[in-house]
Amino acid sequence: MPWPDDITNFWNIISLTDKDKYKIMEHHIEKLKALVSKCRVGMLGTREENTVRFRPMSHVDIDDQGKIWFFATLDQAKIDEIQNNPTVFLTYANENEMLYLSIEGMAFLNTDKEIMKELFTPYVKAWIPQGLRDPDLVLLVVHPLEVEYWVNDNKVMNYSKMLAGTGSGTPPPKGKHRRLAL
Repeated sequence: MPWPDDITNFWNIISLTDKDKYKIMEHHIEKLKALVSKCRVGMLGTREENTVRFRPMSHVDIDDQGKIWFFATLDQAKIDEIQNNPTVFLTYANENEMLYLSIEGMAFLNTDKEIMKELFTPYVKAWIPQGLRDPDLVLLVVHPLEVEYWVNDNKVMNYSKMLAGTGSGTPPPKGKHRRLAL
């Protein structure tokens, strides 16, 4: 069975066996992990009344179910916003790789101290000076529901065509745009 990078035909998915659906989902989670691992910091968007607020966040893990893990503290506005509306948005970009990623998901908080110990790094300590002793420390977990990405594998060719296009009015090639079903 081919491994689709894109789920475009709903009816094709419905006709698959559960085993095949699981394999595709596994493949898409691996693809998500590979894409996100190329980006250190993303932008987390939460809903505040009728607007979406974005702030930079650095993930600490992507687990085998595709959930993306972050550290946060309870005193931050994003926590209140997530508790009011758990739908969140993540965007990542890596210009060197010409990779752009957009994720919509559901966020929840996790207070498991063992998981915190496992995921805590010196990098996190820079943002949370009290470290694991901080009484407001929580894990913010995003379960992706929809993932879109744009990537162009031929960077040198694309940059030269982009430069040439500025004078000729011819747009450069767009690269791949895909959706992953999780």
